[in-house]
Amino acid sequence: MKFPVVSLVLLGGISYLGYHAIAGQQGLCQWSRMQDDVRGLEQERASLISHRDELSSQIQRLYSDSLDDDLIEELARQKFHFVYPNELILEPPELTSLQPENEDLFSLSN
Repeated sequence: MKFPVVSLVLLGGISYLGYHAIAGQQGLCQWSRMQDDVRGLEQERASLISHRDELSSQIQRLYSDSLDDDLIEELARQKFHFVYPNELILEPPELTSLQPENEDLFSLSN
């Protein structure tokens, strides 16, 4: 009579441990999900490092000892909408339909 009871207890214990080894918080399924998360975070890290390097390069070009006039002009055009007098600005057709809410801010004073 003892043999079946011991066998059932051992079978139950092995089943319990087996379930948690596969589907538990630290089981194989969770490990697989964490590996996917690691891959995604590594890709995001690589993207951020690349972006940081681009910004670092751009900052380096703004130092006074290696000042890049083309970069300064490009930034002035992008950030401050700088244009030279008598310069013609052409906009793509899809952007011409987008008008600013307050056109007075963008009008040039003569």
